[in-house]
Amino acid sequence: MSANVLSLDAVQLAYGDTVVTEGIDLTIKAGEWVSILGPSGCGKSSILRAVAGFMEPSSGSIELFGAPATAPPERRGVGMVFQDFALFNHLSVRDNIGFGLKGAAGAEVRVNELLKRCELTDLADRLPAHLSGGQQQRVGLARALAPRPKLLLLDEPFANLDADLRGELGSWCAQQIQSEGAAALLVTHDRREAMALSDRIAIVDGSPGRLQQVDQTQALYQKPNHQAVARMTGEALLVPARAADQRARSAFGDHDVLAKIEGSVTLVIRPEHMDLVPDANGPLVVDHSYFDAQQWMHRLRYNGQTVTVAQNQRLNADRLSLTTRSPLWAIAR
Repeated sequence: MSANVLSLDAVQLAYGDTVVTEGIDLTIKAGEWVSILGPSGCGKSSILRAVAGFMEPSSGSIELFGAPATAPPERRGVGMVFQDFALFNHLSVRDNIGFGLKGAAGAEVRVNELLKRCELTDLADRLPAHLSGGQQQRVGLARALAPRPKLLLLDEPFANLDADLRGELGSWCAQQIQSEGAAALLVTHDRREAMALSDRIAIVDGSPGRLQQVDQTQALYQKPNHQAVARMTGEALLVPARAADQRARSAFGDHDVLAKIEGSVTLVIRPEHMDLVPDANGPLVVDHSYFDAQQWMHRLRYNGQTVTVAQNQRLNADRLSLTTRSPLWAIAR
């Protein structure tokens, strides 16, 4: 039997004549959390729909648990948690959680177990309309976990919650899913969410969407293989340069680079690489500065790009120049 709970091989998805994804290759192992991170319109939710069985690939193949995914959605053995919670408004919390267990042996025991684990016991008889957003999302997760799926699909499940609750609930959901031994595939446009929760992240970009890179969070941040990956994994200036051996020259001067590379490159300059200096003729324009959590945040503009940089002190200048510290990562152009 395959060690992968999910395998996508060269999957192309389309709505009529409109292709939304091309050549998607992705695997998820048992117990692994993978996030698909990308902007709106890149086809990431369509990938989730295809895995769930709500649309068929126009080419390529999908395997679930080592076998072709040909069963209808209700028989695929996956759970799904939706952005809009998708609870049954006429059913109580208890009945929502047990909906997929009707007639199953031990259903009542399982529902009571999930009520307790998800801190919903005191709310068991309430209708969804009488719950907060965070409570509704916990019910949605409990309902998805009830049949003990080996894979959970999460379609931006925290997008409708405020920022503080989103982070708290995301961490809590990850703990519950991990305790069940299930794998998870999360679709999100929020890099912080993806980076906080994932074992690996799949970066999708473009229209139609293409898989740019799949790796662990630190590797994506430190060594992106595409400009879109660099942008989506954190603040950065992407600066054209000419490289030879392990040196490069850009409009900001000379820089050390991490690997031997020749010719035209794009340097990935993260905030931690920047030494900023007030300079009336500098190429960086200070758009906005504000104080936040013991640091000054400076929104800088350069050549059509913006980057926000944290500093211990306010930079009292309208323009800046920079030098770089530490070797930089360079992407071939």
